[in-house]
Amino acid sequence: MRNYCTSSGYRHTFQKIGCVADRSTGKEASACAGRFRGERLGYPRPVEAGQNLGDIVVPTGRHGLPADVVTEHQRERILAASIALMGRQGYQATSVLQIMKAARVGSHAFYGLFEDREGCFLAALQRIVADTRSDLARQVSGELPWAEQIREGIGVLVALIAAEPERARLVLVEAQGAGRRAYRFYEDAMDEAVPKLAEGRRLRGQDAPELSAATEEATLTGIAWILQQMLAEGDSAKAQETLRAATHVALAPYLGETEAAKIAAGAKL
Repeated sequence: MRNYCTSSGYRHTFQKIGCVADRSTGKEASACAGRFRGERLGYPRPVEAGQNLGDIVVPTGRHGLPADVVTEHQRERILAASIALMGRQGYQATSVLQIMKAARVGSHAFYGLFEDREGCFLAALQRIVADTRSDLARQVSGELPWAEQIREGIGVLVALIAAEPERARLVLVEAQGAGRRAYRFYEDAMDEAVPKLAEGRRLRGQDAPELSAATEEATLTGIAWILQQMLAEGDSAKAQETLRAATHVALAPYLGETEAAKIAAGAKL
């Protein structure tokens, strides 16, 4: 994406919903006697959406876990802490020290894995976007007609935002103010959807006006703006309304206002 304007000319405006991040608490795993391979405990354990930091714990005491397993485990804890803190209080308001405290790791562990706060943030963005790609691939069938693929894909995104707003906020909001590399990552992630939207061009009638080369870019910006409003308002009850509005914006340039409105009206989470 190269601009902040929707196809209707509106500039995106949103407020950061700031709230102090609480340190998650959880029961420490009991010390494990003897030596065993890490996979017997299920390590490393990837961070999952909605998972509490306290649930991602390396056993204390003489656990006998291999060093590489412990390192990967620490990485997961740091990413979980970063997503939770930066998603709630913002990138600029979150320090490395806060992340280390929430993840219960020391500076040696943090800087052994990440160059700095920005590097950690970029890794968190990569994790979230990769997870989102997987969700879309799993939940949206490529056998569906194009318009239904778009509608279902937007439905997946809206459901993810409603369920895990902190993760969504990192990509849709914080990435735009966290430095050049983060913003470039945001642009590249958004542009991945351009080819799929462009498939709609072949559905246009022969007498329809030509679309500009920037149509997909402008359409994606409009969709992002609508999703950002849902985040800014912090109201998951508006998820259905958001789905229908974003679906209409996505389909209208290709199918026309009437048909786009009809398909959007039938969109359900």
